[in-house]
Amino acid sequence: MKITVVVNTYPRLKRDSDLIRCLDSIFAQSYKDFSVVVVENFENTSEVCKVTNNYSADKLLVICDAKKRLSYLFNVGWCVAKTEFVAFLADDAEACDGWLENIVKELKQNPEVGVATGPLPSQCYPVGEMHRLYLASQRNWFLRLAAWPYLTWVCEGNILKPGYLFESGAYSLGTALSESVTFDRQEIDLATTTSMGMRRDLLKKLGGFDERFNFNHADGDLFIRVTHAGYKIIFNPKICAKHYLRLGPSRNAYFIGKDTGLFYRKNIRPKSVHGLGGALLNVGVLNLYWVYSAIRLRDVRQLRGIVGFFEGLLG
Repeated sequence: MKITVVVNTYPRLKRDSDLIRCLDSIFAQSYKDFSVVVVENFENTSEVCKVTNNYSADKLLVICDAKKRLSYLFNVGWCVAKTEFVAFLADDAEACDGWLENIVKELKQNPEVGVATGPLPSQCYPVGEMHRLYLASQRNWFLRLAAWPYLTWVCEGNILKPGYLFESGAYSLGTALSESVTFDRQEIDLATTTSMGMRRDLLKKLGGFDERFNFNHADGDLFIRVTHAGYKIIFNPKICAKHYLRLGPSRNAYFIGKDTGLFYRKNIRPKSVHGLGGALLNVGVLNLYWVYSAIRLRDVRQLRGIVGFFEGLLG
């Protein structure tokens, strides 16, 4: 086997149909030298095996682990792999034709490439909260003027680029847009565990995912360490997967805030006055968002995102 695909999953509404679509897309790949590790975030296999029993036992292994920490579960998956390369595909994503073949080709032909990823067009629109706010800001001149400081200082005028990490600590949105399939092959700052491939020996060298992160930013932190180790992260338009993420209620505000604070403490070092201003503005916007969310949802618990942020930031 040349590559192992790790799929993390957990029981939820519509999980079975999502997971079937995901696994079907892997087993339909033209590249056949692969195995699959499904990491079930549950205490036993009773639920997930209703799906996985329909696939070749020679190619698919199920591991159960009930610990609720995604960074840890990512490590569980790749540590089982014995192959040269490891790919990650979220259970609510669908690999397009050529996904595996082009991941292997990119990593095999280019020894300086540590991570290979590509377009991940969201199947919902807007593609997330920040994209929704960006679209709202473009409706008229007043909103464009109000959004100008954020788009200029925080996002450096490049919010729609693929896989870009700004000095402010914000990420760009371009990979999730439908037009990302037309982008050129290019070196980027960040990939995503929703759809990507990586060298297993590099994962081992870096110690895998930092398990201090709960559910957010563990992949961003890993990719920063990849580039610091001298490897490239490549966006290749032929490595395409569709993301069926459903927009719904916010995840746990406290953990999002805490993971974000830790990410800032560990990784964000603005190199310019512009970058420092962008970082301070972004931190303000991130925490004001929890005030907005508490009002919108009429749920004071959303304010725990602010508490979590400063706990993560101050350690």
